[in-house]
Amino acid sequence: MMPLRPIKQAFHDRYMALALVQMGLSALAVLAATALRFIHVGRPGVESIAPLAPKVAAFSLVLVTTMYALGMYQRFALMRTEEMAVRVVAACGLTWAGLALLYYLLPGLYLGRGIMALTLLFVAPALLTTQILFQRWGEAALIKPRVLVLGAGQRAADLFARLGKPRGSRLVGFMPLSADQLAETLPGPIVRVATNRLDELARRLRVDEIVVAPDERRGLLPLQALLECRALGIRVTDAIGFAERETGKVFLDLLQPAALVYTTGGFGSALYPYGKRVFDTVAAMLLLGLVAPFMVLAALAIRVEDGLDAPVFYRQIRTGRGGHAFSIWKFRSMSVDAERSGVPVWAQRDDPRVTRVGRILRKYRIDELPQLFNVLRGEMSLVGPRPERPEFVAELARNIPFYDVRHRIAPGLTGWAQLNYRYGDTEADAREKLQYDLYYLKHQSLLFDLMICLLTVEVVLFGKGAR
Repeated sequence: MMPLRPIKQAFHDRYMALALVQMGLSALAVLAATALRFIHVGRPGVESIAPLAPKVAAFSLVLVTTMYALGMYQRFALMRTEEMAVRVVAACGLTWAGLALLYYLLPGLYLGRGIMALTLLFVAPALLTTQILFQRWGEAALIKPRVLVLGAGQRAADLFARLGKPRGSRLVGFMPLSADQLAETLPGPIVRVATNRLDELARRLRVDEIVVAPDERRGLLPLQALLECRALGIRVTDAIGFAERETGKVFLDLLQPAALVYTTGGFGSALYPYGKRVFDTVAAMLLLGLVAPFMVLAALAIRVEDGLDAPVFYRQIRTGRGGHAFSIWKFRSMSVDAERSGVPVWAQRDDPRVTRVGRILRKYRIDELPQLFNVLRGEMSLVGPRPERPEFVAELARNIPFYDVRHRIAPGLTGWAQLNYRYGDTEADAREKLQYDLYYLKHQSLLFDLMICLLTVEVVLFGKGAR
């Protein structure tokens, strides 16, 4: 067996280059901040680089370590600019905290608060710029991970029929196993080689990742060869995991209950719920302070349109965590007698029940702002699956597998499904959105929550998905 190469597993060569570039930029930021910090008092900024070298090295190493911990040097996922910005800001905050601890242990490395603040101010845009440029280089297929599919039968064909052209990777071929009946159409060349030479093929094709998608696994997988590939730093991924990563959703017809049991996200974590509750409470209070003027204007607009006696708020029963019902509050955006028959009705495109003021409130999600009080009360979270009405939940749970799983966590003011799918008014829409909700449930984290909140700003500003 080839010797293990953990360095290559941790850092791909191309991402090692990015880390080194960012370490260099970090060093320059420290030097520039030092010079600027002392220039106004007439002292030279940097009399000699040598005395600063240990401090520069400490800052650069801690920063790159936090960037790595936040997934900025991963090979296998292209990030949106907003997500990169969140991670860079988080990395700067963690760097400050990490250096504070380091300075307590090693006071001689202390930079000073002024220099530290200036350094982070300089380095944050530099880090974000290099990440964006590096990813654009990757989108041009120069650094996209090269993927070899182990399997050339119907399972592999069905997988890539769902995915279309992989967004974050470059397909180099399909390698059939003995039990595979070759599919008629595959979006890549068929590569034939003995399974015990898989590692040689992977080296020759410069493969970064192997996706395991055979029609039959039992006793047929070349486990020894796959271990050799792992030792070479090549990632080995199950077909379902690959599909989830490429699409950002869970395919219901491929989902096994065990996949939710063994998830590595915040679902099931002992600490995550406490951190999420603190995040929800602090963020909801800050948001209420920021949006209070808009809430007052919304209330006045509703009264002006419908009269002083018209209700401003609309109360509705929704299904929350554990299937428990709770009251949700919204600014009223429909006519007072919108459901005069007493039968719940899905909202529709260009719904005639929506008032003129209501259309504006819905477009910019202002009608949802009173739900911040639901967040403070713990009935909702800022991020999670959107709560549905009990009448709809009962029907959807009967017809859609795993639908009740979304009620294992608190419903949210915004969510991963809302960012990735339009406003839905049919059972098919609910099924599609559930696939995104389950992806969030499997992968939730405070960083993911923060990213979703930031991306929601775009939805609010541009009125995406509103009805």
